[in-house]
Amino acid sequence: MLNIHFINVADGDSILIEDWEGDRVFRMMVDTGRQELGDVPDSLRCRTIDYLREKKITHLDVLVVTHLHTDHSGGLGNLLPEIMIDNVYSGFFPGGPGERAPLEPDGQKTVRGLIECLNEWAENADRLREMGCRLHTVSETLRALPLTPRLSVDIICPNRTENAAQRLVWGDMLRGLPVPEDLKYWAAKSRNPGSLRVRLTYAGRVMELAGDCYGCVWENEALTPCDIFKVPHHGDAKSMTEKLAEKLRPTWAVISCKSEYIPHKDRPSQGAVELLRRTGACVLFTDSFSAPWHQADYWNSVDFTIHEDGTVIAPESCDGDRR
Repeated sequence: MLNIHFINVADGDSILIEDWEGDRVFRMMVDTGRQELGDVPDSLRCRTIDYLREKKITHLDVLVVTHLHTDHSGGLGNLLPEIMIDNVYSGFFPGGPGERAPLEPDGQKTVRGLIECLNEWAENADRLREMGCRLHTVSETLRALPLTPRLSVDIICPNRTENAAQRLVWGDMLRGLPVPEDLKYWAAKSRNPGSLRVRLTYAGRVMELAGDCYGCVWENEALTPCDIFKVPHHGDAKSMTEKLAEKLRPTWAVISCKSEYIPHKDRPSQGAVELLRRTGACVLFTDSFSAPWHQADYWNSVDFTIHEDGTVIAPESCDGDRR
């Protein structure tokens, strides 16, 4: 039996996957949300560490960090050393312990944010190494990772050449080497389109977890329909294209977002949601998001269960909870 928990970490991503075989369980997490969320009335949002504590989880077999934005990677600091992690997959790890990028208080906001995120990631990477965790750099797409006999996992690198260039820039920054401002800005802005994607297959069911990889980046790939789709970039206007929605045609689509609409990002976007609904998807939001076109639900996490015969038990707010 497979359980998938889309944790309500507000404007961020954190997904827990559990493959149960009797009393034995394999646990995988994709992203860790933010380090702090802030309290909002009528929201059941929680930090990833608090969710794991509630479930008395102290060990993860695998963690995938799709990309280095704090709403996806920042929560890792809360997990260490309370949660033991065997393997971490990421598109980038610092070259050695103690590397930190010099701060640029007068630099561009986008670059300052990148530096803060890189230094946070470098500190956590040092802690992971000290704990004996195995760190795996995803420099190209990894197909059918042998994680469990029943769960097949692909970790998809959208652009091997650009991701390699990004790693070079980040490595130089962490070593304090001079990097042109335009390259630093490019390496900061390319985090979302360079986001890793995770594709899970279990009992004939397919789950696409798209990180923050904009729809236009992968709409031309050879794609097949999926059952459960974690919508990229929190369901904003960049998350979906008509071509991508037609190719994936998910039965269920989950948007990980906060309860408040973000106007300047059109997040979550009514247009993106309508694209998904027109292809037959039941669209769910992790937080208590409401709009004239959507009535809020209140979740601690949006949970799915897939049985070994392929039966999917979905949240009750969908039209029919078994398919």
